[in-house]
Amino acid sequence: MKTTTIKPSTNTRSKNDEQAKAGEPSRFNTQPRSSAQRRWTQLVSQTYFPLTLNYGDHDEDIFQGSLKVWKAEGSGYSLSRLCSDRAEYSRSRSQISEDNHSSFLVTIPLRTSVFFSQHGKSLSCPPGHFIVEQGDAPYRFGYKAPNDMWVFKIPCGSMKTRIRRPERYSQHCFSAQKGIGCAFVEFLMICSQHVDECSVEEQNRLFEQALGMLSMVLEQDERVLNSDQSHLKTAHLVRIERYISVNLGDPDLTPARIAHFCGISLRYLHKLFSGSGYTVSEWVRMQRLEAAHRELESIPEGIHIGEIAYRWGFSNQAQFCRMFRQQFGYSASELRNSSSRQSKFNRQNAHPAMQHKAMFIPA
Repeated sequence: MKTTTIKPSTNTRSKNDEQAKAGEPSRFNTQPRSSAQRRWTQLVSQTYFPLTLNYGDHDEDIFQGSLKVWKAEGSGYSLSRLCSDRAEYSRSRSQISEDNHSSFLVTIPLRTSVFFSQHGKSLSCPPGHFIVEQGDAPYRFGYKAPNDMWVFKIPCGSMKTRIRRPERYSQHCFSAQKGIGCAFVEFLMICSQHVDECSVEEQNRLFEQALGMLSMVLEQDERVLNSDQSHLKTAHLVRIERYISVNLGDPDLTPARIAHFCGISLRYLHKLFSGSGYTVSEWVRMQRLEAAHRELESIPEGIHIGEIAYRWGFSNQAQFCRMFRQQFGYSASELRNSSSRQSKFNRQNAHPAMQHKAMFIPA
């Protein structure tokens, strides 16, 4: 575990010093608020994406915070535990235009409520719930009292592959008190306890599993369906996507069969997809390729690429390999060989690939 500690300035008297002189137990190191603010802003922006922070008007106060981050090598996913005094975070259009890597943040407050505003809607999220922040759109987020929270960072591409129009979900607060919502949050906590024991492939699969659980929470929320401009259209699309997901391995999964199962005409099915940028067949193919890619990343030695292709509905291996290269820019065999070499390296080295960083302002 790599630990970075931001210590108080040498010319500043700390609360520890005052407590020690008074015979009280030491609790915190402190810094001049301006210095702590500047370093906290830098730390948060490096962990998530560029943000502007506002700490309020009480300059005489002392700011303190801590941030622990778990991140797998070569992955845009991360999980973090953030604790700090009150602060307000904002994301501007200029910051977005200069940022090449957009992400979504799932924030789970533990101590006190957070406020969040995006796409013209404001909400308050209390402990026991969570929100979804869209990193490629302006927003404002913060808390008016010291807080403690989990933050799950998801690459924008992964989010949009798993969840159709994920930006819709930034307008609601979701419960984590029972059912799949509770299971999702508890799974993130389990990940933080065990990711260091896992290989790179296993770490990425853990985060992908967490994204899968998140998609289940979001897509079953009726408020999103009811708030959409066309409830019936959205309900049809959700039903269609779920059916496709369950039947990806069936080579006979055709648009006609999908339309029949969902009780709509083939013409209407194609019309529903007309605004998505994909045809029905293209969407099915993309989902199959993504599923095969995930499996190839963790494929055991001795498993033939053809087996993976057939498992995900491709009846012709040559066609699968050609489509795979077109989609990802490299071949299936290159991915398999790379994953196999990395797996061997991880088994031969006792050091976990996970970078687990704990960073504090102050310790």
